[in-house]
Amino acid sequence: MDLQGYLIVTLFIIMGLALIIIAIPLREKGLSFMGAPTLRKFEFFSGKIALFTSWGLFITKAVMDGNWPNTSLPVLTWVAVATLFLSTIILIISFKALGKALKVGLPAEETKLQTGGIYRFCRNPLYLGVFGVCLASCLYFPNPFNIILAAYGIFVHVRITLGEEKFLEERFGDEYRQYKRRVGRYL
Repeated sequence: MDLQGYLIVTLFIIMGLALIIIAIPLREKGLSFMGAPTLRKFEFFSGKIALFTSWGLFITKAVMDGNWPNTSLPVLTWVAVATLFLSTIILIISFKALGKALKVGLPAEETKLQTGGIYRFCRNPLYLGVFGVCLASCLYFPNPFNIILAAYGIFVHVRITLGEEKFLEERFGDEYRQYKRRVGRYL
């Protein structure tokens, strides 16, 4: 494995550990990590599977680089590592900022509208980080199958975002509409 491969695997490990460290106390408090899907279940979960499969291909290519044909320009592999690094930071900050509201889907329990920290700059930083990881995957491993998986996953997650924003507008009303006017969806 080359230096880029080690960095990619390390960043995915850090991302996974951060999620585990943040999610364990939620579980201990009896809070479920699963929420209600914003789309039909098939579309919701197939979008998640597509994203994670793209990420899995990314990690596999990083680990087995010598056994796979080199399909990316050397400069793109470094751009991919830099994109993954930035996306990992965004994801970790987003995980932490959401706290007990961190869910796969919509929360059933009462939550507070997050508008501080990273949420001052982006309404959906978690998805921005997820999309960044997909972009990094496609830059590092520009295989048509990987690109299709990442594109489908992003497409579904944009639709998930729209459903979540509708939910937030219904739950928080004017407070959310004012926030929405001040802060962009992703950037």
